[in-house]
Amino acid sequence: MAKNVTSADIFGGMFQNIPTYENTRKSEEKEQKDTSPVIMMKRSCLHDFSSFYGHPYRVVEDDKMLELAESIRDVGILEPLQVRPDKENPGKYEIIAGHRRNYAAGLAGLDEVPVYIKDIDDNAAAVIMVDSNNRREMLLPSEKAWAYRTKAEALRRQGKRTDLLSGEEQDTGGGGMHSVGEKNGDGVRTVQRYIRLTYLIPELLELVDKENLPIVSGYLLSFFEKEEQGYVLAYYEKHQLLPDKSQLTAMGALREQGMLDAAAVDRIMSKREKTEKPLKKKTGVTLKNSCLRQYFPREATADYMEKIILELLEEWAKKEQSMSQEEQQLRGQMDIEDYPGIVPN
Repeated sequence: MAKNVTSADIFGGMFQNIPTYENTRKSEEKEQKDTSPVIMMKRSCLHDFSSFYGHPYRVVEDDKMLELAESIRDVGILEPLQVRPDKENPGKYEIIAGHRRNYAAGLAGLDEVPVYIKDIDDNAAAVIMVDSNNRREMLLPSEKAWAYRTKAEALRRQGKRTDLLSGEEQDTGGGGMHSVGEKNGDGVRTVQRYIRLTYLIPELLELVDKENLPIVSGYLLSFFEKEEQGYVLAYYEKHQLLPDKSQLTAMGALREQGMLDAAAVDRIMSKREKTEKPLKKKTGVTLKNSCLRQYFPREATADYMEKIILELLEEWAKKEQSMSQEEQQLRGQMDIEDYPGIVPN
């Protein structure tokens, strides 16, 4: 039987704790500058750091990557990469932060990159990786979701107990769930809702990234079993329609009774298609009295205002008709002149 989830769990505080410039600035001011020596390292010695769930960020050769490569070609890498020794492969190093810079350096033709070497464990590396990458602009929802889950798991392993679903927190080492999104200005509930997206099947999470499926809807669907999510995906692939909040609520009620299957999803989704009515076109124009009054004396009556408006419209219509006739005559003259041997009267 599916776990009961109340509306308060789902919607409570969804839009609070929005990141602000002040929160972000204060968070960045708390960071201490790295005092490790910078060394130049061959790119062939570097490889990606794989966290508990794999690397959450995508390195894509898009326009921004090409711009970064051009910048590195011109001025070099201004912020060194952060790496740690790979204990299983002597002489090799895992990139903790700086995957995009490393890739762009390759596009720029560089064989070596500046790095800080850190001797840290998996948990500390995961936290640094997330904090450094989450400052980037234009992160996909899936990237942010998996990053927050990675950091939450790392903090939990470090002794900071976090409850990913309830919002309750017990902290044995300081920070807890508050620490997960702190550097990005994201509060506990925002972090929890991003983490829930990692419970979506990959196809639905991709629809969130493409903005076909709103984050709120993705969050609600994340409480569905994988098979139940598959019913929704199958309907989308066939009809190119995704459920809205009311339909997800109806589906949730059925799944609580163990009655949500593909046929039930079809019924709920088809019901909206039948009940939706096309938007009516406006057939009339209504002008507000307050808008008209600014063009007339205060003592003007409604009849007087109507008379003046109609006179002005009639004058405008005559002017438009006259201009249209002149345009047709000019166009006709031009058409005749295009053909040699035809001389206008």
